[in-house]
Amino acid sequence: MSRLLPECWWRSNRRTDRLDDGSVNGADGVGVAVRASTASEVGANGSVYRDLERSSALEWIDANGRGGYAAGTVSGLPTRRYHGLLLVATHPPHHRVMLVNHLTEWVETPHGAVTLSTSAGADPEEDGYRRCRGFSARPMAEWTYEVAGVTIVRSILCPRGREAVVVRWQIVGDGASAVRLLVRPMLTVRADHAVVSADAPLSTDARTEEDGASWQPRPDFPRVHARGAAGYQHQPVWRRGIEYALDRERGEPCREDWWSPGTLSFEVTPEKPAFLTLTTEPKSAVDGGRAFDDELERRQASRRSLRSSGSKLYDQLVLGAETYLVEGGERPALLAGFPWFDVWTRDTFTSFGGLLLVTGHLNLAGQILKTFAPLVDGGLLPNNLPDAHTAPRWDSVDASLWFIVAVGRYEKASPDRTVLEAVWPAVRAIIDGYAGGTRHVSIRADGDGLLRASDDQAPLTWMDAKCGDDVMTPRRGKPVEIQALWVQALGVASALAARLGRHAEVAPLDESRARAIDSFRRRFWYEDGGYLFDVVDGPAGDDFTFGPNQLFALSFDAELVSAEQGRRVLELTRQKLLTPVGLRTLAEDDARYHAHYAGARPRRDAAYHQGTVWPFLLAPFVTAWLRFHGQSDTAHAEALSFFEGLEKHLLTEGCLGHLSEIFDGAAPHAPRGCFAQAWSLGEVLFVLQKLI
Repeated sequence: MSRLLPECWWRSNRRTDRLDDGSVNGADGVGVAVRASTASEVGANGSVYRDLERSSALEWIDANGRGGYAAGTVSGLPTRRYHGLLLVATHPPHHRVMLVNHLTEWVETPHGAVTLSTSAGADPEEDGYRRCRGFSARPMAEWTYEVAGVTIVRSILCPRGREAVVVRWQIVGDGASAVRLLVRPMLTVRADHAVVSADAPLSTDARTEEDGASWQPRPDFPRVHARGAAGYQHQPVWRRGIEYALDRERGEPCREDWWSPGTLSFEVTPEKPAFLTLTTEPKSAVDGGRAFDDELERRQASRRSLRSSGSKLYDQLVLGAETYLVEGGERPALLAGFPWFDVWTRDTFTSFGGLLLVTGHLNLAGQILKTFAPLVDGGLLPNNLPDAHTAPRWDSVDASLWFIVAVGRYEKASPDRTVLEAVWPAVRAIIDGYAGGTRHVSIRADGDGLLRASDDQAPLTWMDAKCGDDVMTPRRGKPVEIQALWVQALGVASALAARLGRHAEVAPLDESRARAIDSFRRRFWYEDGGYLFDVVDGPAGDDFTFGPNQLFALSFDAELVSAEQGRRVLELTRQKLLTPVGLRTLAEDDARYHAHYAGARPRRDAAYHQGTVWPFLLAPFVTAWLRFHGQSDTAHAEALSFFEGLEKHLLTEGCLGHLSEIFDGAAPHAPRGCFAQAWSLGEVLFVLQKLI
């Protein structure tokens, strides 16, 4: 029988210590470093790990390619309700559920039980971070511990295409002895955005299996199987009062109780590692050790096929791109980000070039284009990927245009004409819909050939924050980046019509494009300010807010502004909006500027597009920089320098190996929002390819 730690360990009500979102950054000397010349591993050294506050601000993620993932902090202390080991999409890639939040792990020694894991709400303290001597994030999350003279390496990965996570414990080093490892899974079994209480009804039954056990605490959620153990002792207990510090700071649900069904035991020897598989798949479907080895070999083979570019940032982004790819389920897709974003059309086709084309996933790129093409209705694509369980939303003026931009990028990257033939009807339907009037009554072209989007209730551009009935960044009228996307879409449609032999359609498309360009040049230049209006023909006239949206006009089409105008805009942007990690959405001297993205949702929504820094905006800025400053060595070196802050961020803060969604507008620009964002990574990778 396994020797168990005292039951009081699971019943403490102790609260977690407060952590500040983004409190760890490169300036603090975190000591995170690339551990290989190819920049294929991102790691934290042991001294950082043993600093609980710093290591709790560093995160990691491992996705399964079906919408599910495992994620947590480097310390192991959960700071979000989204941190957990087994999260699966019940209708891939939608409807993620949290099943297993945490493993409490300890080894038996002659001096008593010693923990490897770290969490809170336990007595005695679960303080494994004190014994860690190293961490790496790639090719998988991996910790190295020293326990009673034995070196134990714990590794976590999600086999791609499986609803499973595998944890491996290895003993390394000469002359090491075997250890007995005990593991208690902590379950909540809930929707990923929710929290649960011990007061909620659940079944405490277990099915004991040959190499573990399975549990189904709530009948409307999947059964959880734990496999690979030498033994299992059923002893249900609650750990109450788990508190998630970052959720608390964001004014979100932040406190819940974990249920632990019992203890799994393992014998770990230098010759034979232990594998624990947590899965919702039937017993015969997953061999944990084999699945772990096969997935690790797949990742290593992928890394070996990549030649180092000499840029740590570029190489890490290439490796991280696969995280957002969904290849399982009914239809391929791109997830907008982790931990809480779904499949959104705007995000899919903004990040399309970097995530799919730069990385060589041309077949998947074609499949995704063909997945979305039939969804066009009344000239619009929905702003999300609907299925039998997810209703479509029709509240985006730019998502359909980004689809056409992606088609144009695909056409340049792939010789596959069949994909272009398949998506042409969608391209044509979008162009005709915007020209004549879409299903959304406020989205259509005016007589001047420019696009109007003037809904009073819905924010239709990417600046779409809304709290209750309040639109936080109203941009009603003719937004500047929408015109740039429209001109680009007309150009793509014309080129595609010519390639597909639809020559009669080319001239009308070219005429529409020329009319839009002429109107843009006459209407959008704000001479008194030396830049472009943000919106023209709005309810209160023209909006001369100085912001980053004008950069799309500079980056997409050289005909929209003159060379002198382009250089003036870029210089002002450099002075007012550029930061080491992206571009502010408002200048600091604007009365509406918010320096920090923090607090409860109303406060955060007010700051989301009014001062907050977005790294994806570096893509149009750098593209325009190269266009208007030439391809000289000096211009090239300056362009590369704009990414230095993001490289530091990727290696030393936030989710290691990924780029955050947003940052504070004020220095030191703490990372905020979604910790791993598709278009942050995709757009930066797409423009970096032009530089590397």
